[in-house]
Amino acid sequence: MCMTDQALVDPGDARWLQDVKTARPDRKYFALTLGANRRGEPVWGAQTHWVGWSERNPGWEIRRASFVSADWTMWFWKQTNQRGLVVHDDCALAVFLRVGGHALVVKEIAEAYLPNVIGPCECMHDGAVEAGGRGFLAAGHLDDDAIVRRAPTRKLRMQVLKRDKYRCVICGRRPSDHIDVELHVHHVIPWRMCGPTAEENLVTLCGTCHKGLVPDYAPVLRELAGLPGPASPPRGYITEFDEEVARYRQWIAQRVSECEIGPERNY
Repeated sequence: MCMTDQALVDPGDARWLQDVKTARPDRKYFALTLGANRRGEPVWGAQTHWVGWSERNPGWEIRRASFVSADWTMWFWKQTNQRGLVVHDDCALAVFLRVGGHALVVKEIAEAYLPNVIGPCECMHDGAVEAGGRGFLAAGHLDDDAIVRRAPTRKLRMQVLKRDKYRCVICGRRPSDHIDVELHVHHVIPWRMCGPTAEENLVTLCGTCHKGLVPDYAPVLRELAGLPGPASPPRGYITEFDEEVARYRQWIAQRVSECEIGPERNY
């Protein structure tokens, strides 16, 4: 928001500003997060709970957004310097969608406008469970082939190699520069941890780095390859959150700019 408390002289505006900072004890809230991944794509996050197992992959879960303790959640955000909004109405929701970050969204607004965000969805562990882990990644968009096939197809392998510019994402070496280099395609979330054989879970490594990758799960590979998902242990969460919000605000600014200059292109 561009406004400050001092700039609001209308009593109604002042009350509304206080409302987006204060949770009501008689209401139920979902804790939602809105950011953009390393590819600049908007992504939602939520505090969730288990509601069942995936029929497609026994190692995946069906989860849905949970009601949270508003006071504890706001306290935690404050302690980690990640303050959020409290959304009670359409106007507050519009502000949240504009700035991203965290928000406590009241049950009625979430059910009316964000049913796909709070509803059940297929999820897989983000892999960080082995490093003190913290969460899940949406898996509903992945096709069945990504679940049942361990080795990537030739087409998928070439897609990953091309994306990574035919180089190892760790050491940067390429076969065109070093005749001893052989490129491999590696699962970020290992197959043994139910990681899918999908482009967003595969990276290019040379044979040397691949053999030396112990343990086989290294979240930093996501950042090196520009892939979605957490790239650091839980202690790095705050920095990644700030980056996701900054990317989301940049994405929104670009969409707004495109809408503003759109009509001029017709002249």
